[in-house]
Amino acid sequence: MNKPWVLTRGLLLVPLVGASDSLVNALGLWLAWALISLAHGLAMAALRSRLTAPERLLASIVLAATLTACAGFAFQAWALELYRALSLYIGWVALSCVALEHEDHCIDSRLPGHLRLAGLFGLWMIGLGTLRELIGSGIPLARLAPGGFILLGLLLAAYQAWTAAKPHSSVEETPRP
Repeated sequence: MNKPWVLTRGLLLVPLVGASDSLVNALGLWLAWALISLAHGLAMAALRSRLTAPERLLASIVLAATLTACAGFAFQAWALELYRALSLYIGWVALSCVALEHEDHCIDSRLPGHLRLAGLFGLWMIGLGTLRELIGSGIPLARLAPGGFILLGLLLAAYQAWTAAKPHSSVEETPRP
């Protein structure tokens, strides 16, 4: 892992494949992740300059655990069926918040980088959830975790093939002396 953001993106893979078996579950977890990670980032921004590195890590862990526990209680109170489907993945939200804080994600432009990550994660969650729900009515494997990995792999392969097959500009640059 030579790139620091690989850990965070890898942590997002588990809820992406596990909780996207339906559009409702995907949307619910994405909204929870976006709200919790935004609240965590804003609270840590207020505390970051006042804490040393070990204190910052401890504060990040406690804050992320508190926010995810509160989100879990809110899901239990207002959306019990959704909580039953997503309760396992709520803990991953806390883990990704701590990883984002620990790797100093987008230290110069924290909010734009975080919004871009939340948007991409939401796009993948909603897209994969919609596809798995549509395909799952005919192929039950698509609703299970292995089907999610297979579908995600096919989507990533299609994306790479599409970006590699883009025609290059017909205007060639002339070398400058």
